[in-house]
Amino acid sequence: MTIDELAAAAGTTTRRIRSFQTLGLLPHPELRGRTGLYDAPHRDRLSAILGLQEAGFSLESLRILFEAHDAGRSLAAVLGLAESLARASRSSDPASEPGTDTAELYGFAQLQPSAARRRGRPLLSVVPTTVWDESEAS
Repeated sequence: MTIDELAAAAGTTTRRIRSFQTLGLLPHPELRGRTGLYDAPHRDRLSAILGLQEAGFSLESLRILFEAHDAGRSLAAVLGLAESLARASRSSDPASEPGTDTAELYGFAQLQPSAARRRGRPLLSVVPTTVWDESEAS
């Protein structure tokens, strides 16, 4: 689908889609000549971005989350909770295998936390943002 079709399907504008691409939140389309073609993964990711933004996530927070997702990191690792969850899981259930935690419930059990990303400033900060209601724009 073209950018106009994607925008119509997601209920947003082409300008907003291009800004998400510039920020690295949405991958660029496949080019066929001078026309960019978007597919279902683009639509799904755009819907996720719009939904999370509506829930109050800042664009910076979304960038961090999607970078971690693209790198195959678990939510627990992004939040810095993977090690503590694994320790709690092992101590509460001695029969459990090492390295498993509640992330298993979310399909992330195979992912390991990155020690380098845990150092320094927190990876995620949820900052309430003003959500632009395009229906009120003139």
